[in-house]
Amino acid sequence: MLSEETRERILGYLPRYRTKRAAILPALWAAQDEVGWLNTEAYEEVGELLDMHPTDVAAIASFYYMFHKQPMGQYVIEVCNNLSCELQGASDMLEHLRQELGIQEGQTTEDGQFTLRHQECPCYCEFAPVIQVNTETYGNLTPERIKRILADLRAGKPALDGVVHGPDSAALAAKVPLDGQGGDDGGAG
Repeated sequence: MLSEETRERILGYLPRYRTKRAAILPALWAAQDEVGWLNTEAYEEVGELLDMHPTDVAAIASFYYMFHKQPMGQYVIEVCNNLSCELQGASDMLEHLRQELGIQEGQTTEDGQFTLRHQECPCYCEFAPVIQVNTETYGNLTPERIKRILADLRAGKPALDGVVHGPDSAALAAKVPLDGQGGDDGGAG
């Protein structure tokens, strides 16, 4: 099930740790990155590479919410439901997402593109309300911003509107001048 590339990636983690077992979390991430979720075969193969019983691998994975135990959409949208986000309208954003996607929490759209879930605080309270889409975090959400994010994702483009953390935000930061105006301040200041 796991490609040779993913198996090599997992084996590449081993020199960083004192024991093979200590590499369990990056190994699970690697397996999930390839397969999209963790199933019995993934537990068996990770266990084989780390000299662990598959039951032990599954037990560790079950502790962490970010490891998916069922097939998920291409984009996993997680809505923060902690106090800061709730006070800033997270419930309204969740309802907007339900309507836009036509699904409830824990469901995946028929086309397999989106899964909607809630999550505990991802620690971006200053940008509340926030959602995470795979590895990107989006903040200061409004229904309009959510529509733009979903439109970009549906079009297969990076959704940069509202991104506050993740690989795409780093790429965006490299392209946007610090003055926020799209140009040089002329050295003034």
